[in-house]
Amino acid sequence: MMEDSNGGYFALAVVGLVFLALQVWWISMIIRNGRNERVLINQNQTDEIKKRLEKIFSK
Repeated sequence: MMEDSNGGYFALAVVGLVFLALQVWWISMIIRNGRNERVLINQNQTDEIKKRLEKIFSK
């Protein structure tokens, strides 16, 4: 009887660990995507500045 209840606790612990691992993965993906968007925004701004300077110096 005691072994059956321990099996339930073990299954619950496994589900909890899987859930925790998925949460860590999800949060890390959100953080990475935020950083990538910032890099893309900075790159777009750099391209705009480059185009403006090329126009100024081509005159």
